[in-house]
Amino acid sequence: MAYTNDTFFHFLKGFVLEDMAKTGILASLTGAQAYIESNKGNSGLTQKANNLFGIKGSYNGQSVKMLTTEYYSGVAVKVYANFRKYPSWAESIADHSDLFNRLARYKNLRGETDYVKACNNVQKDGYATAPTYSTTLLNTINKFKLYEWDAEVLGRNIEKQKILSITDYYPTLRLGSTGEYVLCWQRYLNMSGFFCGNEDGVFGKNTRLAVIEYQKAHPECGRPDGIVGPKTWNSIPSIANKIRVA
Repeated sequence: MAYTNDTFFHFLKGFVLEDMAKTGILASLTGAQAYIESNKGNSGLTQKANNLFGIKGSYNGQSVKMLTTEYYSGVAVKVYANFRKYPSWAESIADHSDLFNRLARYKNLRGETDYVKACNNVQKDGYATAPTYSTTLLNTINKFKLYEWDAEVLGRNIEKQKILSITDYYPTLRLGSTGEYVLCWQRYLNMSGFFCGNEDGVFGKNTRLAVIEYQKAHPECGRPDGIVGPKTWNSIPSIANKIRVA
């Protein structure tokens, strides 16, 4: 079962907001690039290597060879290239921002708070060879209102922030549960090495067993009962940092 727009952005958002708070790279830019480069999490590269951004080379010695399209003098050409392989999406997002903060040609992205300028700059800086790349980024940000992610980080005030229960955001999942939240967990479990088999959005026996193994490996989840409740949701760092349980 493939990611939908809603499931992709729902699963991505916490990681990207946390990354912006740490690195200063706009969440809207990161989110739009991830959406476009990974085909909202469904590309072969993302499925095989957790590579959301099409970054080439190797990561800790790990890479995969994939067919890709490059533009030479405006002409599209199919070529094979090595792309970085990551343990999970978290490393892919962190590596993407590290690239922008490390290479001199991307210095105009650091601390930029105007997403229009950021999108134009990332194309000028040579991130992608597609001639309409910045326009595609801007259309994606505006369509899905990803600029609200930037405002959420830039306007965050921890002292004034309302403390909510995580159950106000995320439902409890157990045997028989269905839907996009189950699918997100199945994807997360498989990516994290706690294999649950099919990613079909149905919380069956295999998903429950995978959750139990995940809970055993994460004591902060409490008793390994195979139910995705508040403590298990909160074991995902990006969520735990975003929402404090009352």
